[in-house]
Amino acid sequence: MRLPELLRTSALRLALWQALLFLFTAAVLAGIVGWQVHVFGRDQLRAAVRADTQRLLDELEEPDGERPEALIATRLRAIPTTHDLLALLSHDGRMLIGNLPPGVDLRGVAAGWHSVNMPPSYDADDSSAEIWLQRLPDGRMLVVGRNRSSLVQLDETLAGAFLIASIVTLLLALVGGLLLGRSYLRRVRMVGESARRIMAGDLAARVPARSIGGDEFDLLARQLNVMLARIQELMEGMRQVSNDIAHDLRTPLTHLRQRLETAAQDGAADALRAALDSAQRDVDQVLATFAAMLAIARIEARERRAGFERVDLSRLLGALAEDYAPVAEERGQRLAARIAPDVYVQADHRLLLQLFANLIENAMTHCPEHTEITLGLAREGTRGFRAMVADRGPGIPQAERTAVFKRFYRLDRSRATSGSGLGLALVQAIAELHGFSMMIEDNNPGTRMLLRGVVVIEVTA
Repeated sequence: MRLPELLRTSALRLALWQALLFLFTAAVLAGIVGWQVHVFGRDQLRAAVRADTQRLLDELEEPDGERPEALIATRLRAIPTTHDLLALLSHDGRMLIGNLPPGVDLRGVAAGWHSVNMPPSYDADDSSAEIWLQRLPDGRMLVVGRNRSSLVQLDETLAGAFLIASIVTLLLALVGGLLLGRSYLRRVRMVGESARRIMAGDLAARVPARSIGGDEFDLLARQLNVMLARIQELMEGMRQVSNDIAHDLRTPLTHLRQRLETAAQDGAADALRAALDSAQRDVDQVLATFAAMLAIARIEARERRAGFERVDLSRLLGALAEDYAPVAEERGQRLAARIAPDVYVQADHRLLLQLFANLIENAMTHCPEHTEITLGLAREGTRGFRAMVADRGPGIPQAERTAVFKRFYRLDRSRATSGSGLGLALVQAIAELHGFSMMIEDNNPGTRMLLRGVVVIEVTA
């Protein structure tokens, strides 16, 4: 991986922004801590100065104590460096004795604490000092002080430590950002490689990801893989549908062309009329197939979900049972209804009507005479329902119970009957639109088409 690519990664920018935020926070914290430490050091320095002042006052108050000039002279000889300041001032502020630099003028200064600046020639580590002025009983002023070199050294130590920590933090952030950016680029390139394989026609390509756990890239990769699997399923379904359309429409169109060609060669009026009637039936079959496909496409596109309303499923199934019972009797079959009352669902009334009508007609078409067909509805728990269309016919083999919901799929024994193989595909599309689950079970013998709903709206009195 090239360095310019790494420098442009969001991971590096994020690491640097976090480092700058940390440094800003650390700077504020260091400023507060540094100020507190500085104040503490100054207080310690002043405490030492006050202690020296008190010892001098105690010696001056002794009965046989030295005079202030002599005591200060003795102390000046004992001071090893210029860090300690000691002086005696006259009433008007002139220095009588002491080691104050000539440039320090304390005339007119009141008693108490003062910070004074030392002249450039002062031999010390710092050019400022903390001094305490103590008024003596005779009116003169005692000056005791220390320069602030220890405070300056402490401040410089803290500033140097913060500077070193800042440099180390930025370097670590830069190295960490580069490593993290390298990892991010590798993962992004894996996704890009999978995308290129898919664009090249390999719809089975997937983004590498850990199946359990992992980081946000693994979570994203798993979600992308689910989406890619769905896209692959849709594309394969589209190919299959295209093949099925070409296969299923070729037969009626071929028959149509043969009949018209035969009628044209015959030339008789009766033959032409019969050919036109057959052609009309073939065209109707083709139009019905396209209408069913269009209905499935619209349902899968969720175009009708906005028209949902509260539907009395019990009343809807009861009306269907009344309408289809005479039709079943004419076919030598029997339609029985076992419908629980007051079951309401949020749905599209017309689509639900079409769903159950397709299931009933499918059972009637594929069951022989003297077969009983049952239309049932029952509650399941407090928030669910269970609807079924069961028959005692030949049944559907276990291996084909999933395939029958595919478009144009027909069982071998059903190819002699009319139909396009889209009825159960339409049922499945309507069920998925409503959030219902559709499954096929054994009825021992026969088939049970079972529909379960997860949302039931109860009616309260």
